[in-house]
Amino acid sequence: MVSLQATPTITRINLPNGRHYQVEGFEELFPSVTNVLGVIAKPALVAWARDTALEAVREALTDHTGMMVAVTPEWVSSLIEEARARPDQVRDGAADFGTQAHVLIDEILSGEAPEIPPEMSTVVASFEGWRRYSGLDIHLTETLVYSAKYRYAGAMDALASRGDTLVALDWKTGNRIYPEFDLQVAAYAKAIEEMSGQRVAEAWIVRLGKRVPEFEARTVKDLDRAFDAFRAALFLWRAVQG
Repeated sequence: MVSLQATPTITRINLPNGRHYQVEGFEELFPSVTNVLGVIAKPALVAWARDTALEAVREALTDHTGMMVAVTPEWVSSLIEEARARPDQVRDGAADFGTQAHVLIDEILSGEAPEIPPEMSTVVASFEGWRRYSGLDIHLTETLVYSAKYRYAGAMDALASRGDTLVALDWKTGNRIYPEFDLQVAAYAKAIEEMSGQRVAEAWIVRLGKRVPEFEARTVKDLDRAFDAFRAALFLWRAVQG
């Protein structure tokens, strides 16, 4: 079992340029892993935002079909503003759902018996299905980790073991597993190694279904290579931030 008893106090701080952490004993703020990875272009996200906004326009026009509505500049401006806001609304709703799912999973792994809201029952069932399948022994959940060497920090979802092998875990509740997720969990794994002095040999991204009970578990094929890619993103993030 990994021991992090000497872990300093780590405090989340939200700034205009993203989430950071104040690590006890260091003057500078450490950027969060997810903040760093925001520097990577995400073409699929751009296309999704466009399609979501256009769907909002379609819905508004369909709702007004056959109605006596004057197409005034004011009405058009209102329609455009509603469409522009829709991607952010959907994204924030998904983030809230993911946060609630993470809290419930953490409570379950801590031995509690939380009340499961109806809208969360499917994702919890997906998690339980993966847990039975994985055969892993989970030791730590929702743990703040940091790297003094590379000056970053983040919240790792869980750390498990399979025999003598340590396994870093990251839960996802979206519709896909994206390539940058490998970099994220690799950064957590390497931070744990630095903090504990023990090698993390595996890292998994586990996508939990929220519409039907299902899961998709993907292992990072090459942790060292994924971490090198994260370090490149960290270098680029610092260059962009000045």
